[in-house]
Formats: sequence, C-alpha cells, structure tokens
Amino acid sequence: MNKYIAVTLGDINGIGIEIYLNILKKNKNNNFILFTNYKLISDYLKKNNNNLKINTANIFKEKIYFKKKHLNIFNFDATTPEENTFKSLKISYLTAKRFQFKGIVTLPLRKDLIIQNVYSKFIGQTEYYQKLDKKNISNMILYHKKIIVCPLTTHQSIKSISKIVSKKNYIYDKILSLYNTLKYDFNIKKPKILISGLNPHAGENGNIGQEEINIIEPSIKKIKKKNISITGPISADSMLIEKNLNLYDCFVFMYHDQALIPFKYISRFSGVNFTGNLDVIRVSPDHGTAYNLKNSKNVSDKSILNCFNLINQISINRKFNDKRKNKKILKSKFY
Repeated sequence: MNKYIAVTLGDINGIGIEIYLNILKKNKNNNFILFTNYKLISDYLKKNNNNLKINTANIFKEKIYFKKKHLNIFNFDATTPEENTFKSLKISYLTAKRFQFKGIVTLPLRKDLIIQNVYSKFIGQTEYYQKLDKKNISNMILYHKKIIVCPLTTHQSIKSISKIVSKKNYIYDKILSLYNTLKYDFNIKKPKILISGLNPHAGENGNIGQEEINIIEPSIKKIKKKNISITGPISADSMLIEKNLNLYDCFVFMYHDQALIPFKYISRFSGVNFTGNLDVIRVSPDHGTAYNLKNSKNVSDKSILNCFNLINQISINRKFNDKRKNKKILKSKFY
C-alpha cells in the first residue's frame, strides 16, 4: 500500500470541492490526488480567484509524479461537468486499486444529474463502487466518534424495503459482511450488534407488521449460531439512546432514513460514510452538495477531514490484522 489518497471531484458546483481546496491551502504537505479534467478544474480556480498551482500527477512507467504544495490532479478527458464527475469515480477506483492507494474520498455529487446526463442506471456511489469491486455484498456504514450505524438497505423506496429484506439470507449475509468489517477494518475483537425492527415499535408483537416475527427474528437466530453477538429487533426510535451507545459497537437499521436521520443529528454533519467489504477503502462526507452554502462562513470542513482520518485509521487496522492473520497461518503450519 502506498501513501496516496484519491479524491473524486464530486459536483464541481457544490460545496465539496470548495471545502477540499480550502483544506489544501491550510495543509499543503499532503498526499491527496484529485481526479478531474485539467481544463474544468483550471477554469474553476480562475473563476473563484484561487491561486493554487496545479500539478498533473498522472502515472508514467509505474511512477506517480507528485508535487507537494500543489493541487495534484489525475487528468482525463471530459467535456461536461457531469461526465467529469462520473469518470472521476470510475478512474479513481481503477487507479487506486491498481496502484494500491491508501483509499478514496468521494466528494458529494448530484445523482439526478448523473442519471439524466451520463449513466441512467446510476443508483449511488455506494452501489457503484460495489459494482466496480465486483462484490455481491457491501455495507453502508456511518461513523462518528466510535458510533457506528449501518442501514441494511440503501437507496431504495420505502414500499420495497419489506420485499428486499425478505429475500433468502439477505439479512444474514449483510450482517456477516458487517461483522467481518467491524473486526477487520475497525479492529473490534468481538463486535456487539443491536438491530432494529422495520415497523414502528418493532411491530408490537405482530399487531402492526409481521416482518419482525417472520423475517428479522429467524435471521437473528441463524446469525447467533455463528457466535455473533446480536440483539433485537427493538424499536428503531430507541436504538441510539445513551445506555445502548455504551453497550453496543454497531447499530443496524432496516432502511436508509431510519439510520441517517438520528446519525446526522448526532454527528452534526461531521460524520463519515464508509463502504464496507470493498478491497479499496472508500469514504465520503455525510453531507451533500449544499449549493446554498457556497462561499459561506457557516461551512464546516470536519466531515471531509474526518474522511482522511478514517482512511488512515482503517489502513492501519488492515495492516495490523493482515499481519496477525499471517502469523496464525504460520503457526498452524509449524505447530
């Protein structure tokens, strides 16, 4: 693994790139490479009176031409902002995987613009990276000051959630993937998981829904046979109370807003979205493009800074656990 961290452009008209460039001005001795078309980012800098010097850090003969105290970019052809945003995702992933970058930070984008102008099947960055990584399962994981939250479904309509979680082994496979990520990437030796119900009050013993009885509880029983500590289902509205925060390592919800509404309230837009079960460490800030906050003094860089911090921590954890895994293999061979 090398020292570089890839950064995707996101929406060039959004708040993400503005925050990123301000971080560079404060910390010019960095190891970040922004993936973008040269002309588009150059025009952006001129338009915003930004005097950062650009270095094209493209790779030639397996060497990365990186310059400190510069805006280092990986240049590629793109004619529109939307094409630039989409190619930034794909090319950053391929480059990071091939040259073993430390990780990728994906800045916020507008999904609707990608769908309309570039790729009609685009669902979201989490799903796209899962597809690029050729993984059947990934986990959306939200992290803030050791609070770890995971929705079992991501960008699906509410009316489809019951059908999705009812699929054979869906919950089982998702939890096993999450459990391995908690151990490997977050270095939690024996993760304790708390899981919510789908319906209000976890279905009230079947009075306002059968999913807890017919789907979630049987899945939990099966998971427990793997010696995984998992409790639930409990009412989603009482998942993140202080008592539970002290007892459990990870909080699993059935769907996107069940998880992200309380998480964003707690994190105050300083949390990190991490995609579990990928070969490449991919993170993103837990805020959107926020056009209305451009050039505002009320903008926080905490979420993006925490993205870089989490990449560094997970890369350390992966190295440590890889060494430990190798020691176990050696020990089993000779003893």
